[in-house]
Amino acid sequence: MNNKNVAIIQEIYSAFGRGDIPAILAQVDDDTEWSFNAKTSEVPWYAKFAGKSALPRFFNDFVQNVELKTFEPRGFVHSGSDVIAHIHLEYKVKKTGKDVSMDQLHWWTLNPEGKVARLIHFEDTGQVIAAFSG
Repeated sequence: MNNKNVAIIQEIYSAFGRGDIPAILAQVDDDTEWSFNAKTSEVPWYAKFAGKSALPRFFNDFVQNVELKTFEPRGFVHSGSDVIAHIHLEYKVKKTGKDVSMDQLHWWTLNPEGKVARLIHFEDTGQVIAAFSG
């Protein structure tokens, strides 16, 4: 098990809290893939984001559409190159005014160089789609 991988993910969350996207991108492999365990919908951040160059769009799609109230990493489980993070998240969808409050699991996979190769978000997609759709 690798506590260094947990520290890398914790630093990414800290950078997210500061709005420091360049610091996040510095921790990511050029060929990274970020996605949600969700079917395609009108929720813009439910797309598959392939490559480091696509990640600014991911962050933009999220922050332009929600008013983030709480983003709280609560725990980490790690095994080899994988880190699972338990996140509590609350936000208001700007276009509908509806609130979302849930726990997520983020499944991170790091490459041998310690860069993020993959991230899959697991969340209450029904709640998000309902809040986004109005």
